[in-house]
Amino acid sequence: MALQVFNTLTRKKEPFIPAHPHVVRLYTCGLTVYSPMHIGHARTYCFWDVFKRYLEYRGWHVLAVINYTDIDDRVMQEADSTRGCIDIVEDVIASFRRDCRMLRIKDYAVYTRATDFIQGQIEMVAALLDKGHAYIVDGEVFYDVASFPGYGKLSGKRVEDQQVGASGRVAEDVSRKRHPADFTLWKPSAPGQPSWETGQAEWPRGRPGWHVECSVMSSATLGKTFDVHGGAVDNLFPHHENEIAQSEPLCGADTWVRYWMHPEHLDLRGEKMSKSLGNVIGIPDLLSRHRYEQVRWFYAQTHYRSKLSWSDELIDASAEGFQKIERLVKILTNKLCTQPDEALRVPVAGEYMSLRADDAVPRMRHQYAYGAFGDSSLKMVDRFIAAMDDDLNCPQATAALFDYVNELYAAGIEQSDDVASVLAAYRCLTQHLYVLGLEYPDERLHPTLAADCQAVGAAEDATQPYCGFIERLLRVRQEARKAKDFAKADLVRDILVEAGLGVEDTPQGSRWELKT
Repeated sequence: MALQVFNTLTRKKEPFIPAHPHVVRLYTCGLTVYSPMHIGHARTYCFWDVFKRYLEYRGWHVLAVINYTDIDDRVMQEADSTRGCIDIVEDVIASFRRDCRMLRIKDYAVYTRATDFIQGQIEMVAALLDKGHAYIVDGEVFYDVASFPGYGKLSGKRVEDQQVGASGRVAEDVSRKRHPADFTLWKPSAPGQPSWETGQAEWPRGRPGWHVECSVMSSATLGKTFDVHGGAVDNLFPHHENEIAQSEPLCGADTWVRYWMHPEHLDLRGEKMSKSLGNVIGIPDLLSRHRYEQVRWFYAQTHYRSKLSWSDELIDASAEGFQKIERLVKILTNKLCTQPDEALRVPVAGEYMSLRADDAVPRMRHQYAYGAFGDSSLKMVDRFIAAMDDDLNCPQATAALFDYVNELYAAGIEQSDDVASVLAAYRCLTQHLYVLGLEYPDERLHPTLAADCQAVGAAEDATQPYCGFIERLLRVRQEARKAKDFAKADLVRDILVEAGLGVEDTPQGSRWELKT
């Protein structure tokens, strides 16, 4: 089955067919950079990260753009005599990039700022005035929603039902508008506020409205029409609806964007995060309570178009199930890390994806299909693809991974001495965890995956340089136990525990992990 996504514009799942067969052009609405990212934003951007990763897994090249709204009433409200708008903006952008890396959200191809595209916004406003889609009142330019017959086609909201101030960003005077739903394209700035010259006599100075910023930034970087536009569900109306209304009259095509996608909000059990309530959870705070792997796995447990109930207890419960997967990754890593470099290869040749008529993805499928665990791996890969092809059904994809891990345990992978078979299963498991944003980079065991993982801020395994030594100590302990030299066995265990390791005896042998 080909990838299908739910298109908000048509309100149904559709085959995903970008304009170019090998390239996807994607625009995501980013932060209004007056305050740092919080857990609600994080769910949105983690979804877009998974979407990009899966598109790449599927063989597309993704040209992804995200914006910063760096001129806005709320930015200006934060400014004072010691910190101007630009100071606030730069601090928040820096924190956003750090937070994304801590969550392993991969970098976008382009990060745009509204204030870098002012001339394009002025030109777009002028073009809309020329075409009769806008009008001027006291130096402010409004978009005339009645001039666009398709207004409401994205959100399903009729023009006659629209009310003033739907964006919630500013108080508006309805008496100055032809229709309550008309929105600002360009506004005069108050004294002391940032202001740009337009060269237009009737609207000579000021700053852009929110909606025109994204229309210009997306079209400037991705073309007059492109494949995917999205943000959180709260961007659907009025922001995205207004973007369509102002962009389609100028793009030269019937459809400006082919697919609109909108991940849902967190459900905070009836509460709303706000600075005034003091309940905003930032990313550093979140990651002081939970590891990023636990957060990404938790996000993946609910479909992106469903509200996600949020609490620390729910994350902890989700993490308990994920421990079984993490433990197997650790076991396989420990088994393989003691092997010499020449043993760490899967002895099977592949071919280019474009030469394969069937089963083209993933690119290294031939390696995952190898060896004693190959059938289980292929079954998981097919289930994983089927789930993700069905509108990015991450809950079903995580179920496929969980069942795969159970099958590997049942097939005796812990006891296996077949290095190539174990390596193939390890690479299969870690590659598909990576698609969900869970990164286990190891240059020796999976060099191509390690190259794709986030290098900045990636957590290193503190035991990695010592795992061979630790495994040898465990073998000494096992031999002592067989010889009934329990004093020696206990001494080795005590040394490992004192060094901060947990040791667990199982029928398959001893396991160890670093205690945190």
